[in-house]
Amino acid sequence: MHNSKLHPLCNIAVCMAFSSLAFIGSLPFKPIMVFICAFIYSSLILPGHVLRSLRILWKSLPFIFSISVLQLLFHREGTPLVRLTILSINAGGLNWAIIMCMRLATVVLCAHTIAQNSFKDFQVAFSALHLPEEISFMLSFGVQLIPNFSKAIKGFMQSLRLRGIEPKSLSWKNRIKIYRILAISSLAGIISNSSKAAIALELRGFRSEGKRSFLHKQKFSPADAFCITGLILFIAYLIVI
Repeated sequence: MHNSKLHPLCNIAVCMAFSSLAFIGSLPFKPIMVFICAFIYSSLILPGHVLRSLRILWKSLPFIFSISVLQLLFHREGTPLVRLTILSINAGGLNWAIIMCMRLATVVLCAHTIAQNSFKDFQVAFSALHLPEEISFMLSFGVQLIPNFSKAIKGFMQSLRLRGIEPKSLSWKNRIKIYRILAISSLAGIISNSSKAAIALELRGFRSEGKRSFLHKQKFSPADAFCITGLILFIAYLIVI
């Protein structure tokens, strides 16, 4: 994590808790409350703070909006609010559109917050639970897979623009051809990097026998206790209301 005083295990626990809490309740109030807390938390943890969280939500807006529109149009419960020629918007549809919007936004923010963790962070987190190092490696690799793929695609796109090639100005046939080449090249790069990571892990004694020691260690701090206490109180509040 970047410039965070929280223990990586605490960060993972909070993100997983918010992602799970977003799916409780059948009324918008609880998902909205969870989203607000997740937004505040991600703004404190992510580099760039509030602007970074807003940018993440903005990039995810088309996906979130499309799912919410489907809920709005095809849920038939409740009082009709707007009648169209074929479809109608009901109170139940509006209710579930808001719920799905809040749930997806919460999950997206938490996913990006966890994705900030490096292999070292996952190692520190799971060593605190005395879990095998393989788990931290697999989770770290899986979490970073999509961001690394996206970063590689952006790098290739930037190279094309510097050469005077703008994919948006090409025909659909040529555009699909370019995207296919870029996708294959990006996947090949990820596989190649995986091989290098495997060799590096073998050189540092990955899965070797005997008692292990860790270079990177981090103790739990009062900030972790404060964060977990606040999370427990928030969960209790959601259960009571």
